[in-house]
Amino acid sequence: MKVFHYINFGIIFLFLVAICVIEDVVVNNSLTQTQYDCFQIERQLERDETLNSMQMALLVDNLEYHWDNNESSLCYLVNHKSIQEIGMEISKIKSYVANNDVEALKVSIETIKYCCHSYLHFMGASVHNIL
Repeated sequence: MKVFHYINFGIIFLFLVAICVIEDVVVNNSLTQTQYDCFQIERQLERDETLNSMQMALLVDNLEYHWDNNESSLCYLVNHKSIQEIGMEISKIKSYVANNDVEALKVSIETIKYCCHSYLHFMGASVHNIL
């Protein structure tokens, strides 16, 4: 009879480990995609030094689109208040592009990259999350 208890405990433990691994993969992919989009915007800004180009508008739209898709899945996994700063910075970026404010855009991009980098450190799977 005790064997079934150990088997049940093992199944529950493996289930929790699988959930933590899935959470880590989703969070890592979402934040990495956001960082990649920010790097693309920075590269385009280095090439053109202006925000009034179709390529820049497309890159900012891609950043917003990817974030909107990723944010919906992240809201199930992490506290929404932890990641809302990224969404606010993206909406600021759209207004900076419309006003051609290059310096403010650079600051917002750096803020987004910093948030993604710091969130990647504390939102990963760990033994503490499993327990």
